[in-house]
Amino acid sequence: MVLIRYAHGTDLADIISLMSELGYETTEREVTKRLSKLNSNPDYHTLVAEIDNQVVGLLGLHIGLSYEFSGCYGRVVCLIVNQHYRKNGIGKQLIARAKEIIIEKGGSAITLNSGNRAEREDAHSFYLKNGFTAKSTGFVMKFS
Repeated sequence: MVLIRYAHGTDLADIISLMSELGYETTEREVTKRLSKLNSNPDYHTLVAEIDNQVVGLLGLHIGLSYEFSGCYGRVVCLIVNQHYRKNGIGKQLIARAKEIIIEKGGSAITLNSGNRAEREDAHSFYLKNGFTAKSTGFVMKFS
């Protein structure tokens, strides 16, 4: 059975492992600092999927206000399921919980960005199968 819940401090090792799978190497210290900031902001929600006391999935959600329409929306900032647990509905359950949170906050849409790399093709297929529409191109400008 999969339990979808908010992340807490004892999840650090699993979260670090999942972030690494997503391509973002990090340390316990960095994740601890990030989660502290994120968890203190009511517009951010860090959800995990747990099976047998192991975190096997992670979804980071940001609730934002919209300029284009009245109300708010949710943006999936990160979504990863442990490679050994994929294709078992875990990602779908994480998205369903995120959608519930967005609706509770008065939101009417959920967005996300995903890289245009070959290794992301399975993720893109997953998003399309789960009700998302490919709609825009994202751009990034990084600062030092």
